Amino acid sequence: MVHVAGEALPALRIRCGEIPYTARPGDAPILIGRELPAQLRIDDPRVSRVHARIDVDGDHWVVSDAGSTNGTFLDGRRVDSVDVHGEVTVRLGHAEGIAVTVSVDDAATAAATAVDIDVDVARTGAAVADRREELGHPRRRLDADGVIDQQALADFESGRVWPSDDVLARLEQFLKWPPGTIAAVRAGKPVPEDESTEILSDTVQVAVMVDAADIALANVKAKMKTAPPQHDSAYEEYVSALLFDLRGLETMARNAGRTTHRPDAAVVLSDIRRTYNDLMVRAARAPGAPLSRRLYAARHTAELTVEETADAAGVSVDAVTDAEAGQFVDAGEAAALEALVRRLAAR
Repeated sequence: MVHVAGEALPALRIRCGEIPYTARPGDAPILIGRELPAQLRIDDPRVSRVHARIDVDGDHWVVSDAGSTNGTFLDGRRVDSVDVHGEVTVRLGHAEGIAVTVSVDDAATAAATAVDIDVDVARTGAAVADRREELGHPRRRLDADGVIDQQALADFESGRVWPSDDVLARLEQFLKWPPGTIAAVRAGKPVPEDESTEILSDTVQVAVMVDAADIALANVKAKMKTAPPQHDSAYEEYVSALLFDLRGLETMARNAGRTTHRPDAAVVLSDIRRTYNDLMVRAARAPGAPLSRRLYAARHTAELTVEETADAAGVSVDAVTDAEAGQFVDAGEAAALEALVRRLAAR
C-alpha cells in the first residue's frame, strides 16, 4: 500500500470586479486580460490584452503579472507575483485599478481528500484518462453532467484517490464500459478495447464540443429572460457575465468548426453570434451604457462593417475596433463615433 500524504490543492475563488469565478488546479493557468486568450476579460483601457495569470506553484496558488504595460499592484506596490495562502487582492493597471480578489476555497477541497491506495490505482486512473480523451470528453464535461467533480476526477486519474462505488458506476456508464470494468482494471484485468474508438474519436470529440456549446447556449438564453430591469443596479454585472459566457461559447464553436468542418458547428456558431448581438443591442439601451456597447449595437443594427463605420465617422479602422473593445481611443475619434451613434439611432 502507498499512502498519499496531505490533501489535494484547494480550489480558488476569483472575483474580477463583481464577477465570481471558481478555478481548480486542472484549470490552470487562468489568464486575466482585455482580450482572448484571457479567460477572464476586463473592459478597461489600463488592462493589457493578457495582463495577469493565476497558476499552481507546488503546493499553493500564485498570481503573477504577465508582462503587462501598466503593472499589477498589491497594497499600492507594483509586484511581479504574489503567493496565495489565504485571500489576496491585487489591482490591475494602477494602484487603484480593477480589483482582482483570490481566496483559497478549503470547502471545495474537503470533498477530495487523499486516502490509502494501492499502486494499481494510478494505472487504473490513467486508463480512465486515456478512455476519456479517446472519446473527446474534457474533465469539465463530466463535472457538468454530474458524473464526477472535475477536481475529484483529476485526483483519480493521477492516482491520488479512489472514487466511491456510485461514482465508479457513473464513470463506467459515461465511458461506455461494462459495469465493474474499473474495479477489474485495478485488479489487473486488461483495459477493454473498442476498435471503433480510434476511428470515431475526432468526430465524437467535435460532436461533444458542439453539444456542450448548444446546451450552454440554451442556459444563457434562459438567463437572458430573467435578467434584472435595465435600471436595476444588478443589471450591469448580470449582463457582463452573460456576454463573457457567450464569448467563450463562440470560441468553442469556432474551434469545433475548424477541426472537422461540420455543418452543425456552423449552425451553433451562428446561433451564438445572433444571441450575442441581441444581448449587446439590449444592453446598449441601458442607462449609462458605455460607448463600446452602443457603437457595437448601432453598427450591427445598421448592418455596417467596421471599415464602413470608420469611413462614416471619419476615423481609423483601429479606432472603431478599439472603441468596441472598450480600449482607449483619442477624444476626437470618440466624439466622432458618438456623433455617428446618435445619427444611426435617429434613423
